[in-house]
Amino acid sequence: MQNKKAQIGLWAGFVHLVVCSMSMVHLVSAKPLMTLQELQSKPKGVVRDFYVWDFINSKETSLAESIQAYKLVSREITKLKTALYDKGFHPEIPKSVACTKLSFKELKQKDVECITYGLRISQIPMMDKADVAFLKKKLANNPKLLRTIEILRSPKIANAMFASNAQTFAEIFNALSYQQKLEIFASGIEPSAIKKLANENKSAFNNVLQKIILDSAFGHFKQAISAADITSADANTLFLLGINEVLYGKTKDALKYFARSKDATINPFFRDRAIFWQYLVSNNELYLHDLQTSTFIDIFSIYANQKLKTTPKFKIVSSFDINSKNESKEPPLDIKDPFAWQIQSNKIISIKNTELYEKSIRPFYHSDTVPHLAFFSNRLTKYSVNYYIMPYVDLMQWRDDTQKAMSLAIAKQESGFLPALVSRSYALGMMQIMPFNVEPFAKKLGLSTIRLDSMFDPALAYRFGTMFLDELNAEFKHPLFVAYAYNGGPGALRRTLEKKRLFLKNRNYEPWLSLELIPSEETRFYGMKVLANYIIYQQLLGNDIEIETLLKQTLRY
Repeated sequence: MQNKKAQIGLWAGFVHLVVCSMSMVHLVSAKPLMTLQELQSKPKGVVRDFYVWDFINSKETSLAESIQAYKLVSREITKLKTALYDKGFHPEIPKSVACTKLSFKELKQKDVECITYGLRISQIPMMDKADVAFLKKKLANNPKLLRTIEILRSPKIANAMFASNAQTFAEIFNALSYQQKLEIFASGIEPSAIKKLANENKSAFNNVLQKIILDSAFGHFKQAISAADITSADANTLFLLGINEVLYGKTKDALKYFARSKDATINPFFRDRAIFWQYLVSNNELYLHDLQTSTFIDIFSIYANQKLKTTPKFKIVSSFDINSKNESKEPPLDIKDPFAWQIQSNKIISIKNTELYEKSIRPFYHSDTVPHLAFFSNRLTKYSVNYYIMPYVDLMQWRDDTQKAMSLAIAKQESGFLPALVSRSYALGMMQIMPFNVEPFAKKLGLSTIRLDSMFDPALAYRFGTMFLDELNAEFKHPLFVAYAYNGGPGALRRTLEKKRLFLKNRNYEPWLSLELIPSEETRFYGMKVLANYIIYQQLLGNDIEIETLLKQTLRY
């Protein structure tokens, strides 16, 4: 069922992505990176999927060859389907997608399965009584959908949603339009109803709570959340419940939620974050002393040590004693070959015996494979050591330490410096450059013979990534904003900043509060982690940066 849902989701976005793909820049070389025979000889996984995608995109491959290559795919994603569609393969659209494109008038002529696929839940509140009666009769054997119809036809939809369970509430909430949500939850929300559903501790409802708290609207909903005493939720939801209390000036309740968040997690980042906010809202230095004992590097433990002027408990390793462990003059693998890394990493990670594991990673004590060694060492030390390596830096001419530290900070977060890394979205190499950016970036750099797998070359990866970072820095000026833009895109950051709701000069707890109100969770945490990396790398390069001063420079409005 999960695979079917995933397939439905892929096909649902198919038409949009087909249109978008028409404007993609093509590389100079039309030849595929691998032949069909070479693809067939490679191990399955995301790396081969990427090469299959490249093969299908090539002008030199036929439709028949592309179909053969597609059979090798281990994880179907929309990008692959789009490539095959552009090649000329136009399969019959699945019923699950075709039915979603029908008007309600057309849908009424179809069978129950098609109606179930195509019914737009957001239209139910506006339907006339005859259409509702038709649906109830047609869907008599689908109690879940019938219950949804009953809820959305209630005189008070919000009350009916809260009277259901957490999962049902979340499913209906996510199906409504934004305007409908604003209207339905404009008033009359009982804190006890929120508490009842929240304490079911369902991830779907937790996500709803997070969305509401991070949205600038939904004032009544947020006030009701503030009045509810929620005890059961994941650590991040409990933390954001604390942030909601901060926004309403209820510091005692905020402290309560931050304490619950700390107790609900084993993740050191979430733990440090919760302790830091206990300090921030209470101004009690005992929390800082607790935070100072952290062995994990993040902006919070850095702040505590700088504020208390203490020696950090976290351990940093920036280099390995290469010559003492390995007598080989050759690296144990071709660092530019993603298949070699896939095979080696899978093999070594599967070793359970510590002595055998240590022996197996000994060949990686080589200057070319320091990132791979750090990767394996992280697992060996159970992430108790913070590896801030600086591999391949001699391959690049750096303008200054700021440029160097920022590139290192991004590369560490993106890939751990692994040169031949391929992500599930086919971001490539050490700096995780997206394929559609390779050619335009190459043109800006004056390079004419670039291929997609050129991104597996550390020297080129640094050049491409640093060029993009320089562009972002020219616009956004601050390493935190540069990190946000690198992850979420400059357009998204522009739109966020233009609203002038974040990084406010005269608001309490700034800029720390704005760091927690970035809408995208991925971008929010990415920025925090890259900023910590940046400060540590600057320190390793001989430049001490006070995090409080650096963050105050983000205040714009």
